[in-house]
Formats: sequence, structure tokens, C-alpha cells
Amino acid sequence: MTDPVSVASLSLQLLAKTTEALNALRERAQRSKDIDIKDQINALYDNVLALKEVVSRLLDENKDLQRQLENQQHPPEKPKIRQVGETNYYFVGEEGPYCQPCYDVKEKLVPLSPQKSTTLGALKRECSVCRQTFYEKPSDPSRLPSRPGRFTPWS
Repeated sequence: MTDPVSVASLSLQLLAKTTEALNALRERAQRSKDIDIKDQINALYDNVLALKEVVSRLLDENKDLQRQLENQQHPPEKPKIRQVGETNYYFVGEEGPYCQPCYDVKEKLVPLSPQKSTTLGALKRECSVCRQTFYEKPSDPSRLPSRPGRFTPWS
């Protein structure tokens, strides 16, 4: 079986040589007064340009098919769920964390915001798509400000 890449490369080389020859012919035809020759050269130009477009489309399609074949032979790694603190996230290898609800519902890997610490000591991340907040570490009630003489719901 012939390698499609080499066939495409050969086709492009032939098109380049054909274009060169056509340019030379056009220059010679400009000195001529024969309108039929000029019309035929214009038709040839149109055909060569159409052929270039077809070859370009075939090259793009070939690249797409090669990528699909590569994905079938070596499928991308599926995300795996991993617990971080008290929350589950998706990871692809060491990349992540990704939002679990977004992947479970829409099969979209949405990266979460960097870990943030709240004033009460909780560690959280947020999803920019579903706006959900994930707490990896709950807040520490001992960090609540205390006011002497005041009762709080936590006392």
C-alpha cells in the first residue's frame, strides 16, 4: 500500500511544477494576440487552483484520519477519581483536580481554582463553570472570634 503522505507530497510537487509551467506559458501568451489561447490559459489556471484546493482538503482529511487512528490505537487516559481531603476530584495522571459534577454530568474536564484558605481555616476550591465550592478541609470552630459577655450559637 502506498504511503498517503508521500502521495500527497508528490501531488504538491507536481502542482508546483504545473503552476511554474503555466506561469511561463502565460508570459509568452501575453505577447500573443490570440484570445482563444488566453482563454484556455485562464481555464487552466482555474483548474490548477481547483486541484490545489482538492489536494489541500485531502491533506487535512488525511491528518484528521491519522489523528483518529492514533486515538484508537492509543486512547487518551481516562480521568480517575481521587479523594483529596474530604472531597473527590477527577485527575488525569497527575493533572488536576477537575470538577467531579461537571465530568459526571457533561463529561467535561473543568479545572478547579487553586486551593484557597478561608478566615476560619477551611481549604476550598471552586468550579468556574458550575459555580460549586468544594471544601477539602472544614472550618475550625476554635478560630471563631470570641467576644466576652456575648452568647453565640456555638457556645
